[in-house]
Amino acid sequence: MAKVFKRIRSFSPVAASVGLILALLAGSVVSAKAEPAEERVVKIGLQCSWTGTLASTAVPLHEGQLDYIRWLNEQGGISGIKVEGRWEDTRGIVPAAISAHKRLVEWGEVIEANFYDAAIAAVLPRLARDEIPCVYTTGTYSSIFVTKPRWVFGSGPIVENILCAAAEWMQKNWTEKRPLRLGIVHADVPAIPVALKPVRPYLTEREIEFVGTEVLPMLGVIDSTTELLRMAAKEPDWLIVAHYGGSMVTIVKDIARLELQKRGVKLFADPITLDEPLIKIVGKAAEGWYKTAYEPTPADTQLSMMKPLLDAAKRYRGHNPEDVPILYFRGWIGMGVICEAVRIAIEEVGLENLNGRAVRDAFVRIKDFDTGLGPPITITEDKPFYNDFWYVYHIEKGELRRIDRSRISRVFHYVIADNEVRAERL
Repeated sequence: MAKVFKRIRSFSPVAASVGLILALLAGSVVSAKAEPAEERVVKIGLQCSWTGTLASTAVPLHEGQLDYIRWLNEQGGISGIKVEGRWEDTRGIVPAAISAHKRLVEWGEVIEANFYDAAIAAVLPRLARDEIPCVYTTGTYSSIFVTKPRWVFGSGPIVENILCAAAEWMQKNWTEKRPLRLGIVHADVPAIPVALKPVRPYLTEREIEFVGTEVLPMLGVIDSTTELLRMAAKEPDWLIVAHYGGSMVTIVKDIARLELQKRGVKLFADPITLDEPLIKIVGKAAEGWYKTAYEPTPADTQLSMMKPLLDAAKRYRGHNPEDVPILYFRGWIGMGVICEAVRIAIEEVGLENLNGRAVRDAFVRIKDFDTGLGPPITITEDKPFYNDFWYVYHIEKGELRRIDRSRISRVFHYVIADNEVRAERL
């Protein structure tokens, strides 16, 4: 020990100072290496309905959204950047949706997904102010979303085109010589009444007699007998039903109890209702209904993304292929489109400059994006949605049997003129 101390004392003051500096530098290098690198991440906000009357429809959708994020991160994320999704259980309640949006913006989201049109309409001024794009993941595009520039993008075509496509399909399968009579029962949402204004003349041109509508509350319907009997008295041949969640259960069961099908009324559910979970709930009451959807089913094994999706659903949720519902596909596809917009935005401005405005601008530059679960997707300012085709199913023995697949013709598009939004014929 004395020899060591003697050697230390033998160093000159300069040498000792140099040694001390080197020791400090070495310590700082070790410390820097020990600190974890800052994680590169993109934040996506989701407004959800895990609970409440809409949960029976919304839960499979949300599972598909979150599972896509998990699967994508397993593949390396977006060009090596992790995707983080945060959800708020708003249940479609407007005040909750506004509060959730504020929290998601503070968290740092660059895009938001929402499942309920009325909630999006309420949040829309804040979306524009905060420059956060929003994707309406469950439904069709509506005039209530129209702004310049677009801040809301839809999963399906505008309501006017959906109604026209349904009527065209019914007329194609109509064999009687008299005009087809069409009625609509729908939830108390603004999109359908607004859409019917330009659609009615179009139906008249095609010699389809529109007998009218019956409107039911969005939430809490416990009996629809009065409205359904009023509609039955108008003697429609076809009845489009656009209602959702727990209220749709009541309506389907009431239609069965009133034996409308035995009265000659054919029933047509819109693309975001009467999916597999609802069919299981209502049981035999769903027999004979027709239903449309934008997405494939597990039976479409030829699709390149089908196996990875079904494998993910099995690993993450324990779902067997036959248990994966259509709305799980919708959530998966919708989140894929969202992440593609984020990828384009990062490519154009870099992660360090990524914000909602960049993602919005990237959305309208999505071109021929292949989800592996359907036709390539292109989105533009004039086509602010990503599905323009659908499948038609017939419900038989509690299962969806596909009977047709067709592209939805674009009869109308939205324009802003004189500070007014309207649908114009193309």
